[in-house]
Amino acid sequence: MHEGELDRAADQRERSADERETRADQREVALDAREARTDARDAALADRRSEAERILSDADARDGHADDRDSAANARDTAASLHSFLHDDEYSATLKTRRAAAMDRSDSKTDRGSAAADRSRLAEDGATDLDAVGRLEP
Repeated sequence: MHEGELDRAADQRERSADERETRADQREVALDAREARTDARDAALADRRSEAERILSDADARDGHADDRDSAANARDTAASLHSFLHDDEYSATLKTRRAAAMDRSDSKTDRGSAAADRSRLAEDGATDLDAVGRLEP
């Protein structure tokens, strides 16, 4: 082999080595970008999970308050009805008590409705939020 041929072969090997190193660097950059997307997705999912837990907890609390109001309203209504049946010839006090019990039931229904709406909205937003976070690219 001539010296020129040896130089060309050495240059070819050096170019091949440089190309392999460049491709390795490109793969490393792509891997770093994928890891960054994975970290962002994990953080978004954790935030979403935390928000969902807070919404469900608030909805459960509203349901609990509604149950308490319903129970108290039923007890007042029953007591007023019993008292009226046994003792009163005048119904105005009984009607006021029953009206207050009905208002409590109405408030309970509103709380249950908003708690159910929160749960429903949470379920509907679940798929959309996951799509917004994005899928991992290869």
